[in-house]
Parts: sequence; structure tokens; C-alpha cells
Amino acid sequence: MRAASAAPETPADWSQELLEDAGTMKRLRTRAASTLINVALLGAFSSGKSFLLSGLQRGLELVEVPTSNGQTADKFVGLLPSSPIPTTACPASVVPVDEQATVDASGTGYLRVRFTDSGEDEWEDVGNSPAPSVVAAYAMHEADMTDRLRAHRGREVAELEIMLAKAELPAKLYDLPGYGSPNPIHDMIVRTAMADADCFMYVTHASRTLSERDLDLIRFLYDHYLLSRKRVVWVVTAIDAADNLDFRNAPEWQATVARNNDYLRENFTLDGRPDLGFIGEGFLPVSPANEARADKLSADGAEAAAQRMHAESRMATLRQAIEDLISTGTGTKHIAAVATEAQVLMAPRNQVLTERLSNERLEIDELKELLESQQRGLELLDTALPRIREDLERKLQNRIARTVRPFTRLAGHLHTELDHVIRATDLNRPTKANQIQVSKAQVLRTWIEAQAGPATLWTEQFEAFKQDIVQTVDQVFGDKDLAGRLPDFTLDVNNLSVPQQARPSTTRHDVVQRAAALVGIVTPVAAGGGWLYGLAAAGTLFPPAGLVAGVAALVFLGVHRRKRRISSLQVLQDEWISAMDSEAAAIKEQFTLATSVQGTDVIDHLMDNLAQYREQLERSRDHVRERIAHPENQARQGSIDQLESLCTEADALLESLRTLKAM
Repeated sequence: MRAASAAPETPADWSQELLEDAGTMKRLRTRAASTLINVALLGAFSSGKSFLLSGLQRGLELVEVPTSNGQTADKFVGLLPSSPIPTTACPASVVPVDEQATVDASGTGYLRVRFTDSGEDEWEDVGNSPAPSVVAAYAMHEADMTDRLRAHRGREVAELEIMLAKAELPAKLYDLPGYGSPNPIHDMIVRTAMADADCFMYVTHASRTLSERDLDLIRFLYDHYLLSRKRVVWVVTAIDAADNLDFRNAPEWQATVARNNDYLRENFTLDGRPDLGFIGEGFLPVSPANEARADKLSADGAEAAAQRMHAESRMATLRQAIEDLISTGTGTKHIAAVATEAQVLMAPRNQVLTERLSNERLEIDELKELLESQQRGLELLDTALPRIREDLERKLQNRIARTVRPFTRLAGHLHTELDHVIRATDLNRPTKANQIQVSKAQVLRTWIEAQAGPATLWTEQFEAFKQDIVQTVDQVFGDKDLAGRLPDFTLDVNNLSVPQQARPSTTRHDVVQRAAALVGIVTPVAAGGGWLYGLAAAGTLFPPAGLVAGVAALVFLGVHRRKRRISSLQVLQDEWISAMDSEAAAIKEQFTLATSVQGTDVIDHLMDNLAQYREQLERSRDHVRERIAHPENQARQGSIDQLESLCTEADALLESLRTLKAM
């Protein structure tokens, strides 16, 4: 990048842009080496998520503070505030960054916030190592708002982020709102974050065991797991608060762990057996507080006691579990994503350099012929772009229509599989009702992914739609090789997605709105398109099926709310059975919208590529005109030698990035 900034025959604004790109590339390299995965922490309010998050990154400190009676007491100070009452107002994340980042992320990190009245990516800085009261003022409803910066008072925080230079774990940790939040927007935040997360951590407090109040959240997590196969790490935290011995002389937390594991095995089964893919090895018991105590003992010189306390904290075991996720595949997805971002930065620059090198080798007559060809290409692009979009949207609609045909059979299939089970179940008992919901999620996944199911059909139709795009480009431009030469490398039949940050001309909201208009769906977009876009563009094997969990949950909650007004078990069973018809229709509508989002995103990407291609073609034409006007000023051989060296190096780097993407 730095060498390219001084390359001959390149745009005047390249010098500064490429230096900035070099800095971005350095940060991407650091990100690939350190921040390998996104971990979303879920759990009920006061389960200890914020406390645990601080402990995982060794950001939890034990300090002695004076009390009113002249004594001292222990107080734990973390990266994020924690409280025994449900006061968290917004989600928060802790993100490892390079120590040479553009902000000072040393100490307890650099705090920045995003407000609900800000844009999607508009963050406002607070500063380095803010006092705990300042962090609390942004994160918690009950905190003193006067501890905020003056310009931030009175504004509602959407989320906050702490960038941390010296992080213990190579992972972005996302503290999601506790289940039962009084703020309805948190449900949408949870859905979006779950789509972005690489894996999950479900946190519960050692002082209480799982109960019926946990079912909805864990089932939502289970539905998501069935469709995405993202791993879950189960954690019982604060075991130091439940270390009293029971009648068997065992710490109370051991009984909590055992009961929680039994709870998962009883309520989340597959073919009558515990679904071990979801449950894994069960709950890990940890104590962030004990690790902080160990750090203080070590600082005071009590090494033996510190080592014992550190072992009792079991935090090293939890970190190892996360490291294992990185080494067994989750981290490679992140590296592939980082490689894609780097490729997006480098490929357009290499495209320009390659064109310059090709032009430098041409004689004047060839330049004139090239100029005419470029002018014809520009005129064709100006007339063809609207026609291409219209043609592709029509083809996309046809392919979606073929994909959703099986949904006419979904309601009947659900009734065949579940009516008799519902009739035999006491739905007034939450655990029994949960079993029905788990069975329904499994039936839906099996049906959707069957050989003749919508997900399988969409996989085939989506691949065919990619071929439609290549054929359309070929037919319109009469150039079978054009698709492979379009900017930023991505118009590949097997790789037609591009990172959102690389496409400023479109937004998630725009894509969802256009997709909804394409298939005539409006209501789901009003409910929020961000999480829908995230699931549809996530690149999972069956992306549209990711919406089933959300739709099923909404329909179930409607019945769940009405059941309080129903006294007869038979009437309640009738409600559940009849609701499946509405559920099947809602799933079809969301599936249709999700497939349309995927297809529309690809169309938008093509149009972005063609627009960039036009810009490059226009710049190349102008350059050729200058070459023709001033042939005597070209010191061509020196330019050719320099450009050849740069292009050779860039080609090798891009090949390396493609290898990383394929990991």
C-alpha cells in the first residue's frame, strides 16, 4: 500500500488514501491475530454477566474502601458496572485492540457510546480509563446522569463499547440485556447481536438454579442453535457466593451445577435423548471474584494463597473453553471475514495498477482504439443499468416463487406431527409447554432442510440465480470475461457477497426495504430489518431458515399471553393447534422476505460493481486521452518496471487472502 502510494500514473488523491488504507490494513492484521471471535453473553438479569465479562478480560480489581463505621470493606471494580437489581439500560461490548490504535486504549480502556438518535455507525467518544461512575452513567438507568459529558446528558444510549489494549482473551465480548428487560428495543438488539455472534455464553448465578422463567430465553437460544449450529458455553458464575457446605458436606454451588445440567437434559432433547450438541459438557463453575482476590494476594506477596485462590476461581478453565472454540473452527470464520475486508481494500487498487500497466505498454494507435472502446462501454453502461436491475428482479421473483411452493404443505405437516402430542400435553405446565416448542423447532428444521424442503430448494435456486447474473452480464455486454474483471474481485459465481462497510452506497435498511417491495411484504420491515438482514446475509447453510425461530417465538408468545384468560385445558390446546396455521403463514412470509433480501443484496452488489466499473472506465478513458495528447512526456519504461513490481506483489498478496478466506 505504501509503495503503491508513490506509483506512477495513479490518481492524485491516492497518496493520502493509500497511507490511510495501509493503517487500516495494519489494524486488520492485528485483528486477525487477536480478536478472533465475537462472544455474546446471555442470561437473566443479575446473573453476573457484566461481572464475569470484566473478569474474563482481567479487568476486575479488588479494592479496599472505607466504611461509615471507620472500617474498610472489599469492593470489586470492573470494566462494566454490575448491580444486584435490573438496572442495565443498554448492551455493552469490550473489544481488544492494537496497543498502537488511533485512541488510547490503555488502562481500563477507551469508552465510546452510540445513542438512539445517532446513525448506525456514529459513535461518540467519552475517553480513556473513565471512572466507574462515568461508565455507569451511560450504561445504567439508575446512575447519576451528571457524570456524563455535558453534551450527552438527556440522550438515550443505544450501546456502549470499551476498546481495550491489553485484553486477556482474543475475543470481543458482548454483554446483552438481561432477559426480562423493561425496554422492548432490547429484543431487537438481542436478535441482531445473535446473528453477528460466533458463539454464545449463557450465564447463570450460583445462588439460583434454572427454572421456568429461564425457558423462553434458553429455548430462543436453542432455536437459534438448531438453525445456525453456533456453539454455547454454559457458565455458573459467583460460586464463591454459594460455597457453604450442604448436608453432604459439598459446596452448594455443586448442587446448582448438577441441577442446571439436569434441567437442560430434561428440557432439550433430540429423539428422546439430551441434545448434547446444544448442551455440550454442561455448566462450568467459575468465580471472577476469587480470581480478583488471587491477584490482590499476589500483589501483597502471598503467592501460595494466591495460587490456591486462583485455582478455586476456575477462570482459566473457562478461558480455555473459549480458546478451544477458536482453535476448532470458530476463529477461522473470523479470519476469513478479516481477509475479505483486506481483499476489498486491496483488490480495487490492484485493478487500477494493472490497468495502468496495461496502458503503459500500448502504442498510440492502440490507445486510440482503446479510447473508442472505452467510450462505447460507458455509453452502454449508461443505458443498460436500469434494464439489468429490472431483468434480474424479475428472475429473482420467479426463483423465490419456486422455492416457497412447499409451504402450502407446512401447516398440514405441523398438524400431523404435533396435534396428537399437544392433545396429550398439559400446556398449563411451562416445562411441558417448552417440550412442545422444542419439538416444533426440530420438526420445522427437519422439514425446511429436507431434500424437497424450502432451504434445499433455495440453495439450488440461489446458485441458479448467481448464474442468471453472470449470463445477464454476458448478454448485455457481449463479453464472457467481463464478470471476472469487475471491481473488488467479488463478482464470482461462488462469492457474490461483500462486507457492509465496503458498500457505502447501500444500507441494511435499504436492502430490506427493496426486498420487501419486491415481494410485496411491508409489515416485517417496520418491525425492524437489521436482524433480518444479518441472518439473511450471514452466509450460513440455510440462511432464510434462521427466521423460523423468531417467527415461531412471536406466535407462541401470542398464545402464551392469551392462555392466562383460558380456563379449560382443551380450549388452550385448541388455541395452540389453531395457532400453527398462522405460524406456518408467518414463516412462509418471513422466508420469502429473507430469500428476497439475499437476492436483492446480490443485485445491489452487482449494481455497485458496475457503477465502480463505470468510474474506473471513465478514469481510464481520461488517462488514455492524456496519453494521446502528450505522448512525448511518457517515461514509459521506468513506469512499466515500477508497476510490474507492484502488480506482482499485489497478485501474490491477493492470492494469500483468497486462501485465508477459504479456511
